[in-house]
Amino acid sequence: MEAQEQALRNHPDDDFTYGVGRFWKILPTRPYMNARLDYRAALTFVCNVESVQAQLDTLMENLRLCRGDNIGSRDLVPGLMIRLDRDQDTIGPTQPLPYLDIKNANPVEPVEPFIRGRQGLSHLVALMLLKIKLYFLLLVTHGAQAYEEASENLRKTMDGMMGLRNSNMARNPHIANMTSLEAAPAIQELKAQIRQLYHTVNKANPYFWPETIKPDETLNAVPSMYMAGSKEEMQATMMWIWNACHETFGALQIIHGALNHPNDEFPL
Repeated sequence: MEAQEQALRNHPDDDFTYGVGRFWKILPTRPYMNARLDYRAALTFVCNVESVQAQLDTLMENLRLCRGDNIGSRDLVPGLMIRLDRDQDTIGPTQPLPYLDIKNANPVEPVEPFIRGRQGLSHLVALMLLKIKLYFLLLVTHGAQAYEEASENLRKTMDGMMGLRNSNMARNPHIANMTSLEAAPAIQELKAQIRQLYHTVNKANPYFWPETIKPDETLNAVPSMYMAGSKEEMQATMMWIWNACHETFGALQIIHGALNHPNDEFPL
């Protein structure tokens, strides 16, 4: 990657000065952008926080260099942000056309605006993971009755989730200032949202949830191209988001329970 960057910097058109934001449209930049993707993929074999942060930094730089995102960096970003506890991260203006700069959004907000039309599969899964995280956070902080009513497996999960009290999401003013009286309907709303997102993902790609529980072979697949709803889309998305699923407390238990309830019941 460094060699490709140096070759590009030696290019007479000075693309790092005049081409930022539209790199992929400039043909000489493509070997460098592809090398950035290879570097990010190699980092996945290094299993520590620094590696996850370096992957995210690499992808965000990809988006800065190529705002049109012809190489699909945006699909990998949500899972990495979840793994780094950057659930409500804000992206400030870094160029003339800034990203959305949203602060302190209400994490209990409805999911309908996010599921209209065709959304990226990894983004839908990431949204469900955020809702699951928030659901357990409210149970830990406010939901004594809901805790008692939860299944034994979910209670065991919640017993190990006291660290959520110190998460970024817990510091969101909508959550930090929520009373127990307000939390009760919020918990019920989150249950409905998680169910809705589960079924939305299942409709978008019926291969995805069954493979989430035992993805070993899927994680070794390297699909080069895919169509929406295909097995190949599932394989690519699983590589991007499975670690976030695995590291989100309660997520795999909920998914496993949902797969074992074919009559549209749900383990929440």
